[in-house]
Amino acid sequence: MADKIKFFIITGDPGVGKTTLTKKLCSLLSSKGIKTVGFFTEEVKRNGVREGFDIVTLDGIRGRLARDQSLLAVPVKYTVGKYGVLINEFENIALSSIKKTDDCQTLLVIDEIGKMEFFSSHFKSRIREIFTTDSKNIVLATIPVRKSDHLIECIRNHSLAKVWTVTRENRNNVHEDILNEIYFSMK
Repeated sequence: MADKIKFFIITGDPGVGKTTLTKKLCSLLSSKGIKTVGFFTEEVKRNGVREGFDIVTLDGIRGRLARDQSLLAVPVKYTVGKYGVLINEFENIALSSIKKTDDCQTLLVIDEIGKMEFFSSHFKSRIREIFTTDSKNIVLATIPVRKSDHLIECIRNHSLAKVWTVTRENRNNVHEDILNEIYFSMK
């Protein structure tokens, strides 16, 4: 008998709706009594202009992940384009939201595993731990669509992972397939 899927991975182009889909899945799962923990990454806009990204835990704790460098009082060590990545703020929220659990009845949500987040060596180490074969974690995560960091590629190609590529054409109905797979896995 084949192993059940443990890692439910969503990928797609920037702005296609990965976070929206992840939020929808969490809401539907919670309404069915499945416990979810983890975080989302959200755009922060003012007057229609993106100024950065926040990290928001599933229980509502919010902090800054990155900001337009022109809005920061001091320079930061890590940048992606015009954004300065605020490692300490990110780690304080992200790491506590994805702390170690061996509860196979809890879905660990990680939106997103990407370049900004990987400036944190502690976060990268935790992700490596989560995606080991002997981990009991069941995970819903988003990753970049383009090939990137070696660890992200290991996640994408993990034998216990299933990857869905979200497009503008499928983003309103792909949740049904993902939900069915998660329900089956958590039985």
